Amino acid sequence: MRLWSGGTTRELLIAPEGSDYARRDFYIRLSTATVESEESMFTPLIGYERHLMVLEGQAHLVHQGQRSDRLSRFQTSTFDGAWQTQSFGLYRDFNLILRYGNRGYISHQHLSLRETLHLSREEALVRAIYLERGRLELVNGDIINCQDMLMVEPGDRLFLRALESSDLILATFTA
Repeated sequence: MRLWSGGTTRELLIAPEGSDYARRDFYIRLSTATVESEESMFTPLIGYERHLMVLEGQAHLVHQGQRSDRLSRFQTSTFDGAWQTQSFGLYRDFNLILRYGNRGYISHQHLSLRETLHLSREEALVRAIYLERGRLELVNGDIINCQDMLMVEPGDRLFLRALESSDLILATFTA
């Protein structure tokens, strides 16, 4: 966990290996954050695209001179990291940050008890599954618990079964 001006953040993935958020030498970063100040400013990330999904609470993002987004649970906002963005509200979120030239998106998937999810092969895409709530079982018997992340490399397939009602965040991006 790291502190930032509005709360805490937990880095889940940064690439390439050895890169660092503070040096701004990464291509892809996945993280969760807890916004603990009713009002805060996002760190400018020139040269990056940001994807933010609210996991708990509600957020009001004001992208100064651009637009305003009001987000509830599992709603997303995609915006230029160079924009001056002011945040209002107390919430927890999931973030995908991509250096321009890389492509990606985040989405929410709900699985009911015993429901399965099949991800087919994608040759050029990496997929990360973050388990926000619930428990999942892989076809080989491995268990994915709440707030775990599973990486699906390009060309891999995946079969998951919900051991309880589950909410997954799927981040898909170019390798």
